[in-house]
Amino acid sequence: MWKSRKGLRVSVVGIGAATITAALLLYGSVKHTGRTHASPAPELFSALPSGAPTLVYLDLAAMRASSFYQHRPDKGPITIPSPDYAQFVRSTGFDFEKDLDRVAIASWPAASGHQPQKIIVIADGRFDRAKIRDYAMSKGKLDRQQGRDVFVFNAADNAKDPSESLTFLDDHRIAIVAGPSIAPLMTGSGADTTSDPARERAARVDGAAMFMITRVPPIPESAGGGAQAAQLAAFARSVQWVTLAARPEGDNVHVSLEGECDNDADARQLQSALEVLRMFGRAGLESPKTRQSMDSDGLAALQTLLNSAEITQSAQRVRILLEVTPDMFKLSQPRKPQ
Repeated sequence: MWKSRKGLRVSVVGIGAATITAALLLYGSVKHTGRTHASPAPELFSALPSGAPTLVYLDLAAMRASSFYQHRPDKGPITIPSPDYAQFVRSTGFDFEKDLDRVAIASWPAASGHQPQKIIVIADGRFDRAKIRDYAMSKGKLDRQQGRDVFVFNAADNAKDPSESLTFLDDHRIAIVAGPSIAPLMTGSGADTTSDPARERAARVDGAAMFMITRVPPIPESAGGGAQAAQLAAFARSVQWVTLAARPEGDNVHVSLEGECDNDADARQLQSALEVLRMFGRAGLESPKTRQSMDSDGLAALQTLLNSAEITQSAQRVRILLEVTPDMFKLSQPRKPQ
């Protein structure tokens, strides 16, 4: 399907799947409980240019070591249903679940409809450099840029599809850049980040095993769908930044989802709206239809999650705090037919 870009696409798929897996398994919190965990996120971010409106960080090594991961109900390996990734593993011996330790991603939206989204990925782990080089050479070409060997994967099958580049920063760190050049990686890398809004927010969740920080794009004023839809759009329009952070604590994981509004008044209204949604959620779980369609254990876990969630507001920020237990993965199990 991707032909000459399979090698890099496979790397991106592996790293992306690890991020998604962590988002599903290990939501954590910026609410410190007990011991503070040091995080190498700032050091990893130093390899990225500043100014990205979206930052993602994932510490897979910390996740693998957590009791939550060790005691998860499904002890089987996390797999990616991709033939390309399977070929990549066979050729290089790299498996993201075992060999990928940390990932930092910075992304910028496309400046226009004719330009691709700017994405840079930095990944730490155990890589067989020679095998990855051989595999990359069979799928792309070797270029020399910024004094580095760069593997460029061109979209020979589709001229409109942008190429991508991979380079080793050292034996244990790689960089993946959207486009045929690693110049975006070098632009602003290591620069002063004290005025970087996303990194300022990242400093508040340092210690989390996973976090994502993103600036919310503008929402058009013209929102149809009636008065309720317009009210929801107004609440959403007020939210300027969203932060999701994750940290395992013992057998459980603490969850924090924070929205940063324009002003205190909007934040209070958003908190009230979330409480109303919680009330409707509780009522929905009490309906006979829901009770018939869900497993009793899953239903109980969902009720516990909904009832124990803390919705707080402080100045311009609204935060939802949750505690996720391994048993809560039974939430979506349908009731077995009698």
